[in-house]
Amino acid sequence: MVQRFSFVTWTDDGTNLKTLIELVLRGLSDPALPVQIEASKALRFLIDADGAHETLVPVLPKVLEEYFRIMNEIGNDEVVSALQVIIDKFGDHIEPHAVALVSQLTAAFTTYCDAGEDDDDAAMAAAQCLECISTVLKGICERPELFKTLEPHLLPITKQILSKDGDFIEYLEYALDIVTFLTYFPDEISDELWEVFPMIYVAFDEWAFDYLNLMVPPLENYIGKAPQAFMSKTAVIENTTVSYVDLIVMIVTKTFQEDRASENEARKALSLYMSLLLNCKGMLNNYLPMINDHVLASLAKQASAQTPTTRISLFVVLAAAMFYNPQLEIAELEKRGVTQQVLTQWLKDCAEMDKWLPRKISVVGLCSILQMPTPTLPQSVGNMIPQIVAMMTDLTGKIEEDANKLGDEGDFVAEESNDGFGADGEYFEGFDEDQDVHSVTDDAYLDALKNLGGGQDDMARFLIGDAWLDDDDDDDEFISPLDDIETVSYYRDSLKTAFDREPAFYQQVQGAMHSETLATCQQLFALADARVAEAQQQK
Repeated sequence: MVQRFSFVTWTDDGTNLKTLIELVLRGLSDPALPVQIEASKALRFLIDADGAHETLVPVLPKVLEEYFRIMNEIGNDEVVSALQVIIDKFGDHIEPHAVALVSQLTAAFTTYCDAGEDDDDAAMAAAQCLECISTVLKGICERPELFKTLEPHLLPITKQILSKDGDFIEYLEYALDIVTFLTYFPDEISDELWEVFPMIYVAFDEWAFDYLNLMVPPLENYIGKAPQAFMSKTAVIENTTVSYVDLIVMIVTKTFQEDRASENEARKALSLYMSLLLNCKGMLNNYLPMINDHVLASLAKQASAQTPTTRISLFVVLAAAMFYNPQLEIAELEKRGVTQQVLTQWLKDCAEMDKWLPRKISVVGLCSILQMPTPTLPQSVGNMIPQIVAMMTDLTGKIEEDANKLGDEGDFVAEESNDGFGADGEYFEGFDEDQDVHSVTDDAYLDALKNLGGGQDDMARFLIGDAWLDDDDDDDEFISPLDDIETVSYYRDSLKTAFDREPAFYQQVQGAMHSETLATCQQLFALADARVAEAQQQK
């Protein structure tokens, strides 16, 4: 009855609702297990009613205790699902109970897994336990120190799922979610958590290739959170010692070699190269030739593609390589005799970029070229400086235009142009059409959307992410030095430095600029100066 009529609007002073909740709570302790189960399922339908919050908060610890007691007696996924709703609803009050909740949920997960493959109810309840854990982790994202306390409970089940030759593949999505939380929010990555990295690779290589999209976010977190530690780590794979960076290379290589890999998966794998180049500056010189071999070979195959999506992803990697070291990257292009061809196609595809991250990385990569004195550049590159500056200006203007539309930053309004601007700005990478979407992420995504406007909420950034590929990719947050680069200021500083170094040459470049491009450039310079002045006033 409670479930059927939970939508009823109460017309009294709240006494009836309070009485009903108390009766349901009493049912949790009823001697009969079927009554307990029905009461636990019914409570989830009352918690959204006006006045329920005040009644339930004081007894929340007791409610949680009763749910766990019932879960210990029977593996019922509806009971665990009801618990998840309660945890999500009372997220602000979960922090004091986080350790106990995760401890109980991991123990329940292990118990349900031990029930055997033939117990479907237990298997579903086990999955619900992992969803509950994700809900708890979502609720404590502003308390990163708590994650360290939870690691001893979470890592054993995570390793259990990853190390069973696919025996627990139905839980892999949840395990990767947990690793993503653990590698993103805490300030440091523990030695025990580093041990999970090669386990993800082995799972990918042996039995979980189709889960690549879910593996990339935690792998990127490992790289971005502690680049130097990442570069120093090794693992023993099939009696061979392999560095973690080589494991990343092997993931990307296998993805491109597999006939079953979709273009979406190929683009997702490329983001790992981007993560390496942006985060491990100065530490990948020996890998740059191999990355170029791979990316340029793939670029040749994409030369005639009608849609530039994958080609843009390849240019994003090359832009990251320019940011990594423009001198070395241009030398790699020159060594293969493709410098002018690559730059020409890159500038052409820049006009097709309508997402925030490809635009920003392209601006940063193109600006990196200007760091080199013109006489040291190959003639083919020096001759293209006017086009490079024009594209830098256009992309930076579009970034500001989109940011202005979203109201996220700045007062810059670019002059209207006939070709228009992309309407997305920072966009959400949707889920793969074949990817399972569970309710925890749905709820968290909706919560994050409410907070997106401020742009500062860690949970929103984690779930929405500074997305970079296309609308077929899952949402994730990406950690890199790009976070510390303010695009307009970087653009202004790069041009100013180049002009001060070679005034005569860049005066010629300025004279060759179209009037619209020159006007946009002047507006961007004024905006950068205004932001510097504003920042100084706030000190």
